[in-house]
Amino acid sequence: MKLKNSVEQAICLLIMIAHSDEKTPLKSYNISKSLGVSDSYLKKIIRQLVVAGLITSEAGKKGGVSLKKSPDKITLLDIFEAIEGKEPFARATGLVERVFLNELKEVKEQKQAMILEAFNQAEKSYKEKLKKITLQMAMVDRNKKTY
Repeated sequence: MKLKNSVEQAICLLIMIAHSDEKTPLKSYNISKSLGVSDSYLKKIIRQLVVAGLITSEAGKKGGVSLKKSPDKITLLDIFEAIEGKEPFARATGLVERVFLNELKEVKEQKQAMILEAFNQAEKSYKEKLKKITLQMAMVDRNKKTY
């Protein structure tokens, strides 16, 4: 499985926000310069994080982005699902039924179930690991600006 670049960018964005002065929201323009991405691209990531309830975003002169939760309450799974979505990694497409025409229905179902179960178990382990790591844990020193 290949992660979207925006997952890493979202993690960096959240760390930058967490390191900032909590009373002064960060401007997307300044963040996009630090991340080396366009402001319009960054705003798509920001929107996904807002919808997921991880940050708030206010327009205007005094606006910007702020964390909605404390860094110790945001997990890598929260960020992953905000960007990648919650769809399962694998799902049945019906290909097994079309390819193995001469096999019994039970055999085809068994093959498909075995394959899907392997992917489901891998996904479960992957997500359990991400759920154990918080944004706070990913931050080197919350009091030191590193960008």
